[in-house]
Amino acid sequence: MRSTLSGHPRFVPPAIPVASPRRVLLIFFLSGAAGLIYEIVWARQLVLVYGNTTQAISTILSAFFGGIAMGSLLGGRLADRVRSPLRLYGLLEIALVPIVLITPRLFRLIQQIYGTAYEALQAFPGAITAIRFLLAILALAPATVLMGATLPVLTRYLARKRKDVETTFGRLYAANTFGAIVGTALSGFVLIELFGLHGTLTAGAMCSGAAGLFALGLDRSSAPPRCAAAVEWEERDAPHPTPWKRLGLLAAFLSGFTSLGYQVLWTRLLSSGTGNTTYVFTAILFIFLLGIAAGAAAVSSRPPRPNETVHALSAAQTAVAAINLIGLALVSGRIVWLAFVQTTLLVVFPVTLALGLTLPLAASLVASSDNRVGRDSGSLLAVNTAGAIFGTILVPFALVPLIGSPRTVVLLSFVNSLFGVALLGPGWRALPILRRLGRVVTVVIAGACGFALVRPPSFVADPGETYVRQKGALYASVEDEIASVQAGRIGPLKRLWVAGTGMTHLTVDARLMAILPMMIRPDARSMLNLCFGMGSTFHSAIVAGLSVETVELVPSVPRMFGYFFGSARSFLSHPRARLIIADGRNYLDLARHRYDLITVDPPPPIRSSGTAILYSREFYRSALSHLVQRGLMMEWMPYDQTIDEFRAHVRTFSSVFPRVTIALGRGKCGSGRCGVFLFGSREPIDFRPAAVHAILARPGVIEDLDNAADSSPLTEQQWGQLVPRLVCASGSAVAKFGGEGPLITDDRPLPEYFLLRSRFGAASLPMTDTSVRASLCLDRERPSDERRASSTP
Repeated sequence: MRSTLSGHPRFVPPAIPVASPRRVLLIFFLSGAAGLIYEIVWARQLVLVYGNTTQAISTILSAFFGGIAMGSLLGGRLADRVRSPLRLYGLLEIALVPIVLITPRLFRLIQQIYGTAYEALQAFPGAITAIRFLLAILALAPATVLMGATLPVLTRYLARKRKDVETTFGRLYAANTFGAIVGTALSGFVLIELFGLHGTLTAGAMCSGAAGLFALGLDRSSAPPRCAAAVEWEERDAPHPTPWKRLGLLAAFLSGFTSLGYQVLWTRLLSSGTGNTTYVFTAILFIFLLGIAAGAAAVSSRPPRPNETVHALSAAQTAVAAINLIGLALVSGRIVWLAFVQTTLLVVFPVTLALGLTLPLAASLVASSDNRVGRDSGSLLAVNTAGAIFGTILVPFALVPLIGSPRTVVLLSFVNSLFGVALLGPGWRALPILRRLGRVVTVVIAGACGFALVRPPSFVADPGETYVRQKGALYASVEDEIASVQAGRIGPLKRLWVAGTGMTHLTVDARLMAILPMMIRPDARSMLNLCFGMGSTFHSAIVAGLSVETVELVPSVPRMFGYFFGSARSFLSHPRARLIIADGRNYLDLARHRYDLITVDPPPPIRSSGTAILYSREFYRSALSHLVQRGLMMEWMPYDQTIDEFRAHVRTFSSVFPRVTIALGRGKCGSGRCGVFLFGSREPIDFRPAAVHAILARPGVIEDLDNAADSSPLTEQQWGQLVPRLVCASGSAVAKFGGEGPLITDDRPLPEYFLLRSRFGAASLPMTDTSVRASLCLDRERPSDERRASSTP
């Protein structure tokens, strides 16, 4: 590489020996672990403020990445001006610790501000979105700006020459990402379950503090003796031409955009049908980061020659496109059926390995001169982060609802392949046969992506849709910004699937979720129904004469209502009905009016990611505060858990509601029952015969119950005799069953984080109809013929 001597003297501060690069990489490894811990914990905490909608999550991620980008720019410029970038880095990490530890208080403050603004500006969605973003920036910026400054500062410290930027940036990027992998695994599999969100955040702050102290210690041990400054002739490498720098920044932007896009898309496709547990998402993120880190490490360990960087970038883009097409075929199951982990490894790791090559390669194109190393690396990271923000917004909001996740993967692959073709310009110096072969391969892959986009082959299909088609009859399939939704039939039962997971069927239990609370409170007039699902509870409540507000998170779910109930359109437009597309927990927290009844049927399985906020003590407190004095809450509790886990739910529910009654479900799931009803109120809970018959006598109620797929026709008298026998336990029996132990809270989401308890905790019976009867209901619930049989000598 050519060097030139400037014709002017330059002030040169005393040289500072570089500490062992391995020690610096270890420090940045700790920083990466802390960064992912912060991101995971903050995302969960801010979801409680803004809700679990895609709009809210995109706001959170945009604010997070926006702070990172701002910090990258500022940190890069500052790094080129300070005498000791390592000391600056140490101070950044130490300053981060108190800021991180006060973020929960900041979140509570913005929750109060947001609640006030939401009440005043409900009619102006644009204003609500702007306030949400502004508050998220104010809460996250103090920490994320400091976090974003760390990479360019350390790059400036280790890379004293422009020619070292590619290797140094790649090593630091890889070390930080390997740390992020450890942070992902520790928080997702261990820390949150053991210590909760606040404890996990504290662990991350300890990592940041340790990194800062180690950096200051290294800086002090490597500091040279004091000496006078010198004036020397500046020797520097010839600056990169501006077109190469622009190309590097474009590559960084596309890398950020497509990386975030692929993370969203492959998480959707690979998690389909898995039950969407937290551990599924943690595993996908773990493998995603592993590929990114491995790619960055590969570049830093064996960097290409200067004239080969653009060629390597082209090969990486082409590889991303090709691997994505193969991955879609694997996920579709049309080639071979593979287990979740196998598919994730075979699809995500190769794609992210190729993606991980891009940013370090772009770093060598962006570096312009020796005295701008910090600024150039900061600009690179800022542009890459800007691409990530763009992907966070464009992919889920525009592309996925328009063409679906599989075709969006093809579209992004097409973008990668076109960029790969564009990089194969006339400046490519290689043997003619290799040059021709490379161009042919790249163009063929780009053409394949374009063809698959215009005329999608059979493997470019949603996995959930494919599953329903193979197993039964598909009525409809649609994908929105939240999830993929299907309505169909398998065997005799109509079903609803969301994100590949079966929600329910037309069971009588879903109809009883509306009717049983009315039998307890026959004077009830209003109901809040959280989680619309197939619409059975909403339908039965309207039939029985209630005014109903029903809330659903996934916009496409209510669109399937008509496939299960022929009167769907008239019911949704009924004057006593109001459908709200929102996060149910967030809607309840922000509501300013009270209800006679609140019913909640969280989406299955009970261990799925995000559902714990509908089982927490804070949620129940919010529900109680939104009930009238004699108001009643009903929470459905499915059998898909252990008895000890059910005890934690009962214990948490009973810690909030003064009066609690548990009733058995009547619907059928396979060879057994489906779950139980939890009823909570301030006032006594009784099924008085007169009230039961008064509700049954309302027009259409018995007919609605009898029309359920798993219900046999019963008369009013038979239903009147059956309902009181469903009661399993109440009062002191419920308190005794719940016993002593931890509660489910927003900080300790026990239903979602269960791995260590299930592996190393005491064994517990699965929750079934038999085990519930044996441990809770005792002899009360058994039918009279069973009691007579047991008493016969």
